Amino acid sequence: MTVTKNGKLAILGLGLMGGSLALALTRSGFSVNGWDQSPAVIAEAHRMGAIERIPTSLGDAVSEARYIFVATPVTMIAEIIKTALPFTMPGTVFSDLGSIKEAIISEVFSFLPDSHYFVAGHPMTGSEQQGIGAADPFLFENAAYIMIDHPNTPTPVLTQVTEIIRTTGAAMLTLTAPEHDRIVAMVSHLPHLLAATLARTAGVEEESYPGTLGLAAGGFRDTTRIAMGAPEVWEGIILGNRQRIIEAIENFQIELHELRDILNNAGAHAAGREALRKFLEQSRQVRQQIPAKNKGFLTLLYEMVVTIEDRPGTIESVLHHLAGAGINIKDIEILRMREGEGGTLRLALENSDAVDQAVSILESQGFKARRR
Repeated sequence: MTVTKNGKLAILGLGLMGGSLALALTRSGFSVNGWDQSPAVIAEAHRMGAIERIPTSLGDAVSEARYIFVATPVTMIAEIIKTALPFTMPGTVFSDLGSIKEAIISEVFSFLPDSHYFVAGHPMTGSEQQGIGAADPFLFENAAYIMIDHPNTPTPVLTQVTEIIRTTGAAMLTLTAPEHDRIVAMVSHLPHLLAATLARTAGVEEESYPGTLGLAAGGFRDTTRIAMGAPEVWEGIILGNRQRIIEAIENFQIELHELRDILNNAGAHAAGREALRKFLEQSRQVRQQIPAKNKGFLTLLYEMVVTIEDRPGTIESVLHHLAGAGINIKDIEILRMREGEGGTLRLALENSDAVDQAVSILESQGFKARRR
């Protein structure tokens, strides 16, 4: 079976992830059908151009599809595949977007017939916003999209799905299911629970000292932002990867207990203060290894920063000069901006030579630019 953009795709579940995938694949030239439990969501997805028509039923949405992507909450993925199966043709490939893999794979392969295929996948991107209204055709661009290498998934089929998703601009990676679940427990699921715990703790403090939350600045807001994720979605994710998350919590507790011991000793003697300084420095060094806009397990982009003035057209001017030289910007971020003074842009480019060229061009135009 060859992947062509003439073939029909179907996406089941048209929320943030499914809607974004539908928009991205439609933008790449695929013919995309879709279905959601909510008729209003289906209608909105059609209005936005994410799907080409409004189906009469789930069966209608999948009947002509050779590839079906399931973007429902993780607790519904296997059941949706089972429900869709009778309406599909032999050779149909299912793939999911769930953020747990071992449990889903086990359940799907327990009933999937030999005539059909399943490729487990997980895009390492998202938003605290939910629903079709938050869908973004560029959500997957430069984000890690993990495909699972599993004995029951033929390599050619894995390759076919990988090539479809690659058209969204995602960075494709392959892991085994156990590798995936262990890694995401540490870098995705544990942080969500820590953010939730920190928010709850601050809430308790607010009851004792009203006004605490009112003084929460950017650091606290950034740290707890992911706690705004939909509880009905995260409940299934956390329970589905419960044992791996418990292991991650235990590792975190070891570090937290070490920090407590350091603080107990920090005021007593110089060695205690030195231990605190070493703890903070080691943490800083680990954090510096993560690219500024890393959405997953991506290689480090080549970065530069540009100081800009607070005046209309400044950012546009920077981009215009680089585009004129044929320099491709992979990512852009405003690091700091202060009204009346200006700020700093972070640009991620394709390679080291592009950074050197960009710095030279912008400096020749009067900008302050440097490699990061």
